[in-house]
Amino acid sequence: MLASTFGIEEEYFLTDLASRCVAQHGVEAFAISIRRALGQRVAREMFAAQFEVVTPVLNSLDEARDFLGHARTTMARQASEFGCGILAAGTHPLGHWRRVQATNMARYRAIFDDYRIVASRSVLAGLHVHVGVPEGVDRIRLMNRLTPWLPLLLGLSASSPFWDGRPCGLMSYRQAVCDEWPRMGIPDHFRDDAEYQRYLKVMTDTDCIGSAVNLWWNIRPSLRFPTLELRIADACPQLDDALCIAGLFRAMLGHALNAPHHDWFDDPLTRILTLENRWRAKRRGLRGLFIEPRSQSTLPFAAWLDEVLACIGSEIPPGERWIMPHARKLARVGGSAELQLATYRRARSGGADHRAALFGVVDSLMQQTAQMDLRQIA
Repeated sequence: MLASTFGIEEEYFLTDLASRCVAQHGVEAFAISIRRALGQRVAREMFAAQFEVVTPVLNSLDEARDFLGHARTTMARQASEFGCGILAAGTHPLGHWRRVQATNMARYRAIFDDYRIVASRSVLAGLHVHVGVPEGVDRIRLMNRLTPWLPLLLGLSASSPFWDGRPCGLMSYRQAVCDEWPRMGIPDHFRDDAEYQRYLKVMTDTDCIGSAVNLWWNIRPSLRFPTLELRIADACPQLDDALCIAGLFRAMLGHALNAPHHDWFDDPLTRILTLENRWRAKRRGLRGLFIEPRSQSTLPFAAWLDEVLACIGSEIPPGERWIMPHARKLARVGGSAELQLATYRRARSGGADHRAALFGVVDSLMQQTAQMDLRQIA
C-alpha cells in the first residue's frame, strides 16, 4: 500500500446571525478580513457570501484535520465580527436563491451571462477531493473504475434536504440542481484518455466549452493537477464526515490502481446503473435499495457499503482506519440530511412555527461547521 497525496476543497455560506439567511451585509469586509487571516487558501465562489478553502497538498487525514479545523474556526471567529457565522451544507436551509447576490468578478459574470437562471439557482456548496494519480496511468480508465462507487459517497455526504426555505423531499437537492447544468452529473463513458481527448477537441473546436475546466462532472481528471477530482459530495457540516469521504475516495482510487482489472468497471451498462444509484442516493440518501454494480442485484446501502469497505480496506493507512466504522455509523444512524430533518421536525412538533424551526436547523449547522458553540464566538 502506497497512499497517494491528496487535497480538499470545502465551500461555506456566510450566514447572517440575525436573519439566519445567506449574508448580504458585511460580506466584502469579511472577504478582506479572512484573506488576511488565511491568505491564498481562501477564495471567492460564484455568490458573494460563498467562500472556498483549499488545502495544501496533504499526506494524511491528520494533516487535513489540522488545516481544515483551523480554517473553520478562524472563519467562524472572523465572521462573528461582522454579525455572521459560517455554514457548510449542500444547500442553505434559508438560501432563497432569488435574494442571493452574485460575486462581481469577470469569470463569474461570464458564467451568469451564459447559463442565466441555471447559474442563478445554483446556490450550492460542495466538498471536492483531489487524489494524485501516478504518471503514466490513464486517468480515464481509472475514472471508469471509480464511477460506480460515487453514489455511495453522495449518500454519505448528503446534506441538502432543504431548498428555498422548505423541506424538498430529497436528501441531496444540490445534485438535483446540478442536473440543470450541461456536462454535470455522472461522466460520459470513454474507453480511455485518447477517446476523451477526441471529445475534448470537438467540444473546444466548436466553442461549446473554453477548456476542460467547463466539464463539471461528479468526477473528472483535473486540468491543473495530475489528479482525479471527486465532485459529487455535498459540503459536510461535520468535519469528520468530510475527512471520512476524502479517505474513502483515496482508498477507492488506490484499490482501482492496484486491484486486478474487472470488465464490469468498463461496461457501459454499469454507467446506466450508476445513474439509477445516483438518483436513489440523492432521493433517499442512506436509505432504500441500491443496485450493486457487479452482481446487478439490490442491496441496502449499509450492505453495499460493507462490500466496498471489504474491497478497499487494505488501501486505508492504519492510522486512518477509523473512517470505516465512521462510515458504517453514518449508514446506520443517518447523516447530515436526516439530522437536519429530525431537528426541523422536532422543533415543529414542539410548537415552533416553520421559520423558527428552520432557525434551529441553521444554528445547528453553523455550530457543527465552526466546531464550537456559537456563544463562544459571539
